[in-house]
Amino acid sequence: MKRAHRLPLVSLALLFLPGCDRLPTGPPDGAGQLRTRGVTIADWTPGGVASPAGFAAIDEIAATGADTVVFVVSIEQDTATSSAPDPETTPRPDAFLAAAAHARGRGLAVGVKLHVEVRDGTWRAMIRPADPATWFTAYGEVVRTWADAATTADATWFAVGTELAGTCHLAGEWRRVIADARERFDGALTYAASWDEAERVTFWDALDFVGVDAYWPVAARRDPSRLDALAAWQPWLARVEALARRAGRDILFTEIGYRSCDGAGMYPSDFRSPEPADPGEQEDLYWAALQAIADTPDVAGIWWWSWELGTAGTGGPDDTGYTPRGKPALDVLTAVWSSR
Repeated sequence: MKRAHRLPLVSLALLFLPGCDRLPTGPPDGAGQLRTRGVTIADWTPGGVASPAGFAAIDEIAATGADTVVFVVSIEQDTATSSAPDPETTPRPDAFLAAAAHARGRGLAVGVKLHVEVRDGTWRAMIRPADPATWFTAYGEVVRTWADAATTADATWFAVGTELAGTCHLAGEWRRVIADARERFDGALTYAASWDEAERVTFWDALDFVGVDAYWPVAARRDPSRLDALAAWQPWLARVEALARRAGRDILFTEIGYRSCDGAGMYPSDFRSPEPADPGEQEDLYWAALQAIADTPDVAGIWWWSWELGTAGTGGPDDTGYTPRGKPALDVLTAVWSSR
């Protein structure tokens, strides 16, 4: 699909105006017209999503104008080479079903997104089981269990895995996992690839959407202007569009998010750096992301990371985490999604 230009909603002349670091200040134009406008609830406790705090988070997400809430379902394994992931999940299925019912009552579609956590802190992309067949047998059982739970919950979306780049070359195993999920769940299936993994995945044709966790850098310096961040999106969008054409599937940003700290746009996936709070930078990065995808019809949807429970999800101007709660970024998001 040919693109004649890349910045149709912002005059290119603005890029050369002096002193325009915070311009423009209005909400992005038309960025609310997506097939899924989602926010992810991230919680690693057995029943937190069905607690009063979990229900309150769902209510707050609904108030943004989102149409989807995505629940992370996590399993754990001891090391990156373990061949026997623990089948016990957080949340528990009963807690998920209660939270999903609450979400549907607020008019939200429901998504399920499977994660594998490594207990020694290794990033899941480094998982390379010593015995892949045994690992996929155990993982497939988890997928089947949660595909059934997603069906019971009347969910719309199901991500069969997240950022498991060390296993993506095992396409035959993944195709079997996806086929099992397809037998049990008749909603939309995706896999959430890390941004530097997505172009290596060879089983997109078995899924309904290409899932990309969009943590690519969108700044070369701290506190970039909105227009600098918007310009930095353009080469990434070109790659996304090329991937959509090759795969014959639209793109779903299965994760996208920015911390409210100084330098967040340089390393969006860095959740550990002890940088000072900068809610204005997070606000500008939200604006740029929503503006960038407004003219990209190959992007079917976006799931923001994240709305956390407990003290990590409190938010506010002094918080440096990913949540937009109590920060100017939430105003940007609500202005776009509530005006759809």
